[in-house]
Amino acid sequence: MDRILSTGVLQDANRHMRVSFGDILTYMAAARSSTPTMDYLVMLWRAVYQPKHFDFLIYDRLEATHGKTTVFCWLFQNMTATIGEALHVKLFPDNAYLGAMDADFSEHLHLYFFRNSLIEKYRLQANRCTVFYDMGQNDDPDIELREEFERHGFSVDYEDRGARRTIFDNYDTLEHFKRVEDFKRVFSGFKDLDADYASDLVLSLEELHPKLFDAFAAAARTLERAETEEDYAQAALSGRRLLEKIADYLFPPREEMWNNRKVGRLEYRNRLWAYIEQTTTELAITDPNILTTLGKEVDRLVELFNAGLHADPTHDKVEAAFSSLLIWLSDVIKISPAAARKPYLAYEQELMKFVDNNLRQKED
Repeated sequence: MDRILSTGVLQDANRHMRVSFGDILTYMAAARSSTPTMDYLVMLWRAVYQPKHFDFLIYDRLEATHGKTTVFCWLFQNMTATIGEALHVKLFPDNAYLGAMDADFSEHLHLYFFRNSLIEKYRLQANRCTVFYDMGQNDDPDIELREEFERHGFSVDYEDRGARRTIFDNYDTLEHFKRVEDFKRVFSGFKDLDADYASDLVLSLEELHPKLFDAFAAAARTLERAETEEDYAQAALSGRRLLEKIADYLFPPREEMWNNRKVGRLEYRNRLWAYIEQTTTELAITDPNILTTLGKEVDRLVELFNAGLHADPTHDKVEAAFSSLLIWLSDVIKISPAAARKPYLAYEQELMKFVDNNLRQKED
């Protein structure tokens, strides 16, 4: 940690990242194999260290560890290639450093070893560090850890990680991350978007509700193979459903009125306005242009996607509408990333099942 933080690269990078760390346990996986031979271990080791685009591995150092030690890894989710290369240059002179690579969670070995086997501990953005904790377990925070970050110029806070990365998290599968990858691959090619923009939004959407990728991936796949007006109308329908789902998670339906507007299940447009208004009010944001601009964009997007169902939709029109939707959603989340995070929302069903089962067992 000291060697990484001492580079100063992370403090200068105004990029929202989640950090995990731990050993890459290829040896343990080989031991569990029915044929735990050295050949199998070599094959597994090489398959795990398989970059997709970003290959800054120092192969002579990495191979020298083979059969002698495990590899300790820091995983930065949502790090850009520019930040990664800058960190690599700073760390390269350290003989203990084995290099850097990108991890693709839609590849099963990367998902298992890098995402699901490492411990997620921190959220970083510029010189701000948030330390994750489990519900009810922040009574005795690690003071030495806090002091270590502060010594390197970070301000430190603490955050309940919710039910992410627990037994209640069903969004850790290969199928889910293939949908995430489809989202990034398709939408990063749209006008005014790129891979870094899409990756940044992925991190925020996962914290809002990972199920959103079901709808986003469906829309992306439909757009990718669309050929007829009916195909584009289907994509537009996905866009409208996305707006409804986003409203459900940001501002769930209520029976009572909100500022003299209905905010029931059908009034998803009003609920999106209500979330923006509520969040700007709570943050005491006095600039009225934020509410007006983002609210009017909601109206425009609703009309765009509804028009796509009834008018003559084209690829360019529907793609432009989705591009606008993603830019708008990113701007809404940026009003207050903390307000958009729902650490328990996506896992409510599994949590309730767990509680119900425990209650039944006690009754029995």
